[in-house]
Amino acid sequence: MNIFDEMESRDHEELIFNYFNDVDLKMIISLHDTTLGKTIGGLRMNRYKSENDAIIDSLRLSETMTYQGAAVEIDSGGGSAILMGDPKTGKTEAYLRAVGRFVESLKGKLIVSPDLGTEAEDFVHIQRETDYTIFGDDIRDTTKPTAQITAYGVYWGIKACAKQIFGTADLSGRTFAVQGLGNVGKHLVDYLKKENTRLYVSDLIYDNIKEVEDKHPDVQVVKPSEILFIEADFVVPCAVGSIFNQENIDLLHCKVIAGSAMNIFEDEELVETIFKKGIIYAPAFLIAAGDLFLLDKNLKLGCVEEKLEGAKIVYNVLSGILQRASDMGISPYRLTKEDAMSRYRQIKLINHILC
Repeated sequence: MNIFDEMESRDHEELIFNYFNDVDLKMIISLHDTTLGKTIGGLRMNRYKSENDAIIDSLRLSETMTYQGAAVEIDSGGGSAILMGDPKTGKTEAYLRAVGRFVESLKGKLIVSPDLGTEAEDFVHIQRETDYTIFGDDIRDTTKPTAQITAYGVYWGIKACAKQIFGTADLSGRTFAVQGLGNVGKHLVDYLKKENTRLYVSDLIYDNIKEVEDKHPDVQVVKPSEILFIEADFVVPCAVGSIFNQENIDLLHCKVIAGSAMNIFEDEELVETIFKKGIIYAPAFLIAAGDLFLLDKNLKLGCVEEKLEGAKIVYNVLSGILQRASDMGISPYRLTKEDAMSRYRQIKLINHILC
């Protein structure tokens, strides 16, 4: 892989490699675009097969975050922080504080939030070294659950899809295949089970499955290799990206794909392929933006109760996108991306004005 070619193809501004041997910290930071403001990105920890896989994931995630910031009309660009390691064993206090140090060294270019493999509790240590997180000033306040807010936004986004496809936002009687029972997935299952829904679930970690089964005994556990391709109204990816490719795309048996996982298609053109087959994809960078819709002007989270109530805005925004896309005969993903890039280009023009 030619790293500079990859960066050029996506118009990335910076790709940063941080290494600290004493705690076995390998960190990749991507800053895609700062046209709209300082970048926001998830702090993701995963056992990648190779360094190239980690780099590509970081580049794709940061690019997607640029679209997300533009789509929800906040003044932020796209960033990403990738930790190469085992999230179950590698996160010591020293390790997390080292992460905080590297984030601090960017002096505000990147603001981080929890993502796959990290959680609010990790930020207690990270925020001892940096304030550049979305949590605010109280470094011990881990009650601001970005995953819960994200899940609530996805839930209302799903209801918007149901309204567009089935004529009602009521989810009673609908079937869902939820892939990934991490922090977002577990909360989303809770919200979906408040209505009379039938859920198929899957996860690679047994403890996550057990926790959901104990709380909702009527969910049906499915093998990870099968969860995306069973017959269901909604496929809900809440795990990793690049799960759909040219080889498996024809195996889909759903009406809607709507979940929090970013970059789930290996090739973006596959979105148009499934659209032609009558499957609607709700753009993850919009449907999973519940927390970003609700950041204050300093890009910080406020009162959780207000944020959860405010996450319902995803329903209104996505409903508008779905209807406009239907009227225009194009995919919601294409329309959402076009809207986001239109705002981005307009703001880029005025940035040349000196003040």
